[in-house]
Amino acid sequence: PDGAYKKINTEARTIAKTLKLDDRMETMAQAQAFITLKDHKENFADKLPCRLINPAKPEMGVVSKKILENITCALRREVTTNLWKNTASVIEWFKSIDQKPRHTFIVFDIVSFYPSITEDLLRKALDFAQEHIRIDPNDIDIIMHARKSLLFNDSQAWIKKDKDGAFDVTMGSYDGAEVCELVGAFILSKLELVLGRKNVGLYRDDGLSVVKDTPGPAADRLRKDIVKTFQSLGLEITIDVNRKTVNYLDITMSLATNTFQPYIKPNSTPMYINADSNHPPPILKNIPASINRRLCSISCNEKVFRDAAPVYQGALATSGHSMTLQYTSTDQEKTGSRSGTKRKRVRKVIWFTPPFSQSVRTNVGGEFLKLARRHFPKGSRLHQIFNSSTLKVSYSCT
Repeated sequence: PDGAYKKINTEARTIAKTLKLDDRMETMAQAQAFITLKDHKENFADKLPCRLINPAKPEMGVVSKKILENITCALRREVTTNLWKNTASVIEWFKSIDQKPRHTFIVFDIVSFYPSITEDLLRKALDFAQEHIRIDPNDIDIIMHARKSLLFNDSQAWIKKDKDGAFDVTMGSYDGAEVCELVGAFILSKLELVLGRKNVGLYRDDGLSVVKDTPGPAADRLRKDIVKTFQSLGLEITIDVNRKTVNYLDITMSLATNTFQPYIKPNSTPMYINADSNHPPPILKNIPASINRRLCSISCNEKVFRDAAPVYQGALATSGHSMTLQYTSTDQEKTGSRSGTKRKRVRKVIWFTPPFSQSVRTNVGGEFLKLARRHFPKGSRLHQIFNSSTLKVSYSCT
């Protein structure tokens, strides 16, 4: 509907003027929607599961993303909850479990999390956040406006038939992940009543809990309680109970052996940027080192690291990198980083990020800094703003 497209842009223009961003924001792009097939799922040939990707995202989502980041960050400080941000936080939670052999895992996955978030559920999550932190009403208006979405096919606008109005949390939106985190915090507040605050955690749509060894009937009752909790929020889950070993994110954790190790999905092979590719040299140089650090951080000991390393070493060699992966304990890395770290004053920095290309011989970054020194020398009224301490150069990838 063309009327909805114009209405959304008009509302966005009003908000942008209030924020004094109207000279920097574009109208919603009429980008073609498409789907991706989830060919890694079981029974793929029979069910053909797919994911709808909508690149027609309103730029107000950039503002909403920052607002939601601030909300979830403040919420983490006020509420002690396992709203995990990365694998490292999951590992810290796993290490804190006492008497691991006497416990079992419960792992669950929220089915179609993004499109299942309704306006009512998001408002309940915002109300929950407001019980602990203050949220400006204008920020809530921006978040809800960023949810207004249209699908475009051959430049024609469409609204999902099962949606009331244009409300949607789309895959590919600027702030979709942050919306999921906020709703996830609200979901955890409900799950904690069933499982206990320290025993359950969530990363986006993937949940994990640990409970004491439970007989079959009791475990099934607990499973039903968890399913009922999600159904009360209008969500569906797949759930598995009484697991001693679980694959979660990119690690495998075992309660029986008190170990964690890298995990790669079946039929998945690591691939890295080729050493001869058209990328800035610092990026190419740091790829092997970053892979080595990552592999060390998700390996509980050197033996686990050595067992997992050949796959990653082979992928690096295929990409033309010659570095040999070596184990370093995370404790040693933390000790070394602390000893050489000094507190630095935070400066306001202006970044110049020209695209990098090996075919360009001119030192673009160097020429930029020369121009700054020439036109804003010491004594200039603008030298305090444009100088070697406030201007930095970093090449972007094309």
